[in-house]
Amino acid sequence: MNKQLLISLFIILGLLQSTSCDFQKIKSEATTGELFIVADDIVEPLVIALNNEFVRLNTEASIKSEFTPTKNAIADIINGKTKNIIIPRDFIEEENEYAKQNGLTLTKYPVAIDGIGFIVNPKNPAERLTSEDLKNILSGKYKKWTDIKTQDEKQNDRILKEMKGSENNIKIFIHRPNSYLYEYVKDSVLLGENYTNTSKICSTSVQMLEEVRTYRNSIGISNLSWLSAGDYDKLDTTVKTLRIYKNNPPTGERIFAELHQGLISNQTYPYRIVINYYTTELGLNISTGYITFLRNKDGQTIVLKEGLVPVTQIIRYIQLN
Repeated sequence: MNKQLLISLFIILGLLQSTSCDFQKIKSEATTGELFIVADDIVEPLVIALNNEFVRLNTEASIKSEFTPTKNAIADIINGKTKNIIIPRDFIEEENEYAKQNGLTLTKYPVAIDGIGFIVNPKNPAERLTSEDLKNILSGKYKKWTDIKTQDEKQNDRILKEMKGSENNIKIFIHRPNSYLYEYVKDSVLLGENYTNTSKICSTSVQMLEEVRTYRNSIGISNLSWLSAGDYDKLDTTVKTLRIYKNNPPTGERIFAELHQGLISNQTYPYRIVINYYTTELGLNISTGYITFLRNKDGQTIVLKEGLVPVTQIIRYIQLN
């Protein structure tokens, strides 16, 4: 019998502490005005949900967001276009050096943990792949679905029977080269090898999902922020997320883990990234209030509801049969 790992959130609220008079002044300055954020487009659904909740709770605040690849967001904060960005990785040494040269002091606040998923059309009989299978598919070593031989003989038989003719040809969809997901998969799955030149490039996460929904023989790359149905651990059912076993190097029991917030939290699912908020702002302002919101009860509850993993709250694991 399959076991599903669920997570629930214990809320520990850490609000600003002060006298009632000072608190009201601080709260007003931290929740009033306009905030401009540039965020990576792979976390667009999460950022929109967070922004909407912050504005709902603070009616005198407004937030304007722009979505772009991580490299562009970093360039924007270094060049002074924005003082606040949300990206799915840390600054690298070269980027930190550019920031110093521009006289910037960067402060990082982890917000959530996201998972990278590999998706196929719901009519594709594939259910589970190893990391080596993924590498062979994305590099072009495997060109047909029947090239994949797993320990699951039922899956092998279904692929052999159902993926006939042109539908047996693997159609690969990848993110554009300046996308962080492009870099992440190349480093973590392809282990530095190149994507096959037959891969089709998608300019947005929306296009990626549309292509995989359209072609039965497709495989694509997405993340929890886009795959979540916005109802805790429920995922979009218009695409199918593969169970993955990372066997490079092989360790312990062979577990094909599903893309699920509980399995990402306890690191059973192998491909996960940390979403960070970077700011160059100092002093008390609306970004202070937004950061407090992100990392305390209200913001972390939205993170959980959007299917990602909170980073500042106590997590309890409940395993159900």
